[in-house]
Amino acid sequence: MLDGEVTSRRWTVIVPVKSLASAKSRMAEEYSAPADLARAFLEDVLAAIADTAEVEQILIASRDPSVTHIARRHGAQIIDDSGHEGINAAVTWAAGFAPAGTRIAVVVSDLPRLTSDSLSAALNAAQEHEVAFLADAEGTGTTMWMAGSLSAFPPHFGANSRAAHTAMGAVDLALIHPDPRVEPARRDADTLDALTADPSTLGPHTGRLVQDSRLIQVNP
Repeated sequence: MLDGEVTSRRWTVIVPVKSLASAKSRMAEEYSAPADLARAFLEDVLAAIADTAEVEQILIASRDPSVTHIARRHGAQIIDDSGHEGINAAVTWAAGFAPAGTRIAVVVSDLPRLTSDSLSAALNAAQEHEVAFLADAEGTGTTMWMAGSLSAFPPHFGANSRAAHTAMGAVDLALIHPDPRVEPARRDADTLDALTADPSTLGPHTGRLVQDSRLIQVNP
């Protein structure tokens, strides 16, 4: 936490993480170790967030004890979200632990191409709005949700979240502030095609894992 008063240009980033053992279930028929993918995604996402100058604090909303050592490695704080089912309830709970004076951003954990530059560009664009979000590359989901205060909660992640966030009055940054720098922040990975497209753009943890056939194998 910064000494003295935290300026409104600083952000607390919340990353919701469900159990790694059951994560990326949609890839289970294509990859032999989907939990390893989820872990690599999280490593790359947290590394990018930790390198982003605008970020004051990283909070991970999770009840999975295996996430703790990953969080510590990147200077993140674990917020136990037990009793707060679903991503929206979990991040709303975690937001209550944000340092006073910071804006709040929710970043999903399956962004293997996220970079500090793309996150910085998204946060700076969101700075102009009380509530904003970043639609995924398909244009139906959401990869980030940003707000100036707790009063804007809860977000509306889930099926057709882009439409839900638009309906609540949040600004769609992909439309209002088109910027090629934010594109890596829009590319979540739920399928094999999404993951393997442009493999050179993957973060280091995910890239190494994808290239190592001993760890990631297509099931026969």
